[in-house]
Amino acid sequence: MNCYLCDSVENFQRDGKVRDNPNIKILECSNCGLVFLNTNEADEEFYKHNKMNDADFFKFAQRDYGTDTQQAIRILSKDRESQIKRRLEFVQNTIIGKDLLDFGSGRAEFLIMAKEFAKSVVGVEIEEQVETIYKENDIRLARSIADLGGGVYDIITAFHVLEHLKDPINILKQLKERMRDSQSKIIVEVPTGSDALLTLFKNKAYSEFIYWSAHLYYFTPATLTMLAQKAGLHVDFVKGIQRYPLSNTLYWLSFGKPAGQKVWGNFLDNPILQQAYENTLASLGATDTLIAQFSKA
Repeated sequence: MNCYLCDSVENFQRDGKVRDNPNIKILECSNCGLVFLNTNEADEEFYKHNKMNDADFFKFAQRDYGTDTQQAIRILSKDRESQIKRRLEFVQNTIIGKDLLDFGSGRAEFLIMAKEFAKSVVGVEIEEQVETIYKENDIRLARSIADLGGGVYDIITAFHVLEHLKDPINILKQLKERMRDSQSKIIVEVPTGSDALLTLFKNKAYSEFIYWSAHLYYFTPATLTMLAQKAGLHVDFVKGIQRYPLSNTLYWLSFGKPAGQKVWGNFLDNPILQQAYENTLASLGATDTLIAQFSKA
């Protein structure tokens, strides 16, 4: 299978399993380092019909978090809320008084918070069940980039979206056409393929948990930079972010299970320790997440 980024046919199979489909292989390009799956199982219908939130998804959540389904949902929802707040803090000063477009905006949680700071907010989301949420919060919803008409924006965000797309370069090219001017920015967040639990600690349980069929790609700073450049964008920065705290890492190493922050976080995690942990992992290129900013080349 050719690499999406560099077209090389040289790759090797990574250790680990795709948690919802063990028949899928996890490959790493020997040339550029892109980590990718050997199938594009998720398609537009998957997202239109809310398959990321259906019974099968929560069945795996229940298994992985070792608790009942409702408790698993609560754990995931609390984590999602904290991540959205973190993203808002990261971009808050950038979006003040700006026209903001969020691509892959989901249930509008980020936009609901961001509208307090931005001049205007718009979401692009194909999931069919979310329309009521946007209406209730007076947020414009487009079903595709084409549905935006002639709209242009100062800031465009895409949080954990690119890894779901079969052709993210094409989408970035389309988003580039929606940038108002040379001062406009695209801000993206993606999962990495160089997470410490995979590359430093080589945790088997984690390698059989973190991959799933809806994530077609896992990036490094180099491959994310290459992706943006192929879309004709300039890379302002790529920054390593550690979404999950030290307690989560230690829990994986001790018990081979997620959500350690729920068990040990009250005495292990604090802002100073988390920042030091993130800085250390970033210096090693081993954070679990990357956030990047692009401008017009």
